[in-house]
Amino acid sequence: MAGPKAKFECTKCGNVSYRMSARPTGDIECGGCPKCGGDMKITATDEMPSNIAEVERLVDKNFTVVDFDLDKDRMQFEVDTADTKASFRELSRELKRSGYLAALRKRGEEYILTVARSPRVSGDNVLINLGLIFATIATTFAASYFFLSAGSATDAALFSGGLMIILGAHEMGHKIAAWRNGVASTLPYFIPAPTYLGTFGAFIKVKSPIPTKDALVEMGAAGPLLGFIFALPITIIGLALSRSTGGEFAIASPLIFILLGYPIFGGVPATPSLHPLAFAGLIGMFVTWMNLIPAGQLDGGHVARGMLNSQRHYSLTRMLGVTLIFLGLFMPALLIWGIIILFLFRGQHPGALDDVSELSQRQRYLAWAAVAVFILCLPIPF
Repeated sequence: MAGPKAKFECTKCGNVSYRMSARPTGDIECGGCPKCGGDMKITATDEMPSNIAEVERLVDKNFTVVDFDLDKDRMQFEVDTADTKASFRELSRELKRSGYLAALRKRGEEYILTVARSPRVSGDNVLINLGLIFATIATTFAASYFFLSAGSATDAALFSGGLMIILGAHEMGHKIAAWRNGVASTLPYFIPAPTYLGTFGAFIKVKSPIPTKDALVEMGAAGPLLGFIFALPITIIGLALSRSTGGEFAIASPLIFILLGYPIFGGVPATPSLHPLAFAGLIGMFVTWMNLIPAGQLDGGHVARGMLNSQRHYSLTRMLGVTLIFLGLFMPALLIWGIIILFLFRGQHPGALDDVSELSQRQRYLAWAAVAVFILCLPIPF
């Protein structure tokens, strides 16, 4: 059970907090107000509002409470437990019913648990998702028809269909992982674009915090892995239907694309000979590789953050951004991607709510599978 409680009230701004203390009513803590720095006076003992008391009871039920500092906006506990993963999971389940969520961090050798109100999750307008899907089908078809397929409607439809299947599988991997881990998220948003490919890809929006490192790794890896699984047969069929001209692929090609091309052609076919499905698979593998770069809040960044602490992952992100800019001297697309990483991910990845518990063995295997796919999709320059 938690120790004695006291109500502290700021003599200057009126801020009220509840702390573990055995000091008597009337005692004053000089400069103890976290909001204005004023003096805090003990105005009552062994009493708390019912909602704060209920949170304190639930935390005390699942952890050993060493100390706490609670107010209506923020409840912070110093806790201890023999099994952080089990204790946090059970506490989160119980807090969720009361409209709260918890975050567990390590400060030195101490476990710090913070409890706050759960954010409000807004509803979705599915019509927007459907409209964007049909718009992206149209733009990818038009891009292929005018730029890639020499006016062939059949080839344009095959490219558009293949690419949409790969992108859709990628996003549904994220959606399924979010559903499995109790994370609120939207349906996929496809992005139509007047470009050479007709799209800027797709994304889902995560609307609630990710609870654990296991969930963080799964949500990061599931999309690229499922997209890659769908890209493989599309690529193989496309390569089998491609015509060999005896040349080699004119731009950087994913390693797996090269490996698949050798048994069919004894090499990689020249760009004009690629069947639309093979080109869709090629683009899907590029997208997979870019998303699996272990930087910031990219899919690979989620996987890496599940395995690394905040500071190490931030250092890795900065290093990768600089490295891609350097490699961009030889491959201009990497220059742009490096600049984007350095510009977009200037802050540290927040991590999971439980940023203390170790990653499970199953999720470690999933993380290494993501690393393997990252290597297989690595672009090899010619």
